[in-house]
Amino acid sequence: MSTEKTEAIVIRSVAWSETSLIVTLFTRTHGKVSAVAKGARRLKSPFETSLDLLAKSYVVFIPKSNDTLDLLTEAKLIRRFRSGQRSLLALYCGYYLGELVFTFTENHLPIETLFEAMDRSLVKLDEMEDPAKIVLAFELEFLRVLGHLPSFELCAGCGNSVESGRNRSFLFGVDAGGVLCEHCLAGQHHVLRLEEETIHYFREATTAKQPDQVPIVPFAARGEVRLVMERFIAHLSDRRLRLMDFLEELKR
Repeated sequence: MSTEKTEAIVIRSVAWSETSLIVTLFTRTHGKVSAVAKGARRLKSPFETSLDLLAKSYVVFIPKSNDTLDLLTEAKLIRRFRSGQRSLLALYCGYYLGELVFTFTENHLPIETLFEAMDRSLVKLDEMEDPAKIVLAFELEFLRVLGHLPSFELCAGCGNSVESGRNRSFLFGVDAGGVLCEHCLAGQHHVLRLEEETIHYFREATTAKQPDQVPIVPFAARGEVRLVMERFIAHLSDRRLRLMDFLEELKR
């Protein structure tokens, strides 16, 4: 049987037997991979710390046919995720990025740009950069790559430019996937009324040429920014992601 070699980030780990694990890896060249790591739970594991959550490792695995789990044969640690030792919020942020990738990506569907975005985000969390900015920049890149980025400039209903309405606020349709003009509001459910500052921030953030150029989230807008992302991502996944409940501090 042929083997595959690639860089990978560990996004999930579940006990499979007294001595083995089932690990979910987000890989550079093969997308999401679920594999059995035999002997990984032994005291003297051949994998050592290379399968810790959010660790980046160089892995070797044997792909299996159909829905059978792949077989992980080797893993050499490249970098551990260490910021969780200094900040519980940074740890939860890292776990949340992993939950996003686990929830929305398909097995063996390579998305190298998304792998690079996650890798870069974990490094920045390790460097103790602003977690609110890191999480939002990843979410926007994640939605852009998957083709779900909301519209903050043009009406999601008619495509016309949208300016602030009554009370200098904007309407954001969660189901519609973007801002709405007054004419397209009829029949819409799950509509949020947002302050001008929030929409202006999203417009600047979504037009940044590189994720590194996404501006810091203004403190006054953080609550609404997180509300928009949580509601929209929960709509896409048909459920609220578990780690969202641990990111309340990003709203302050």
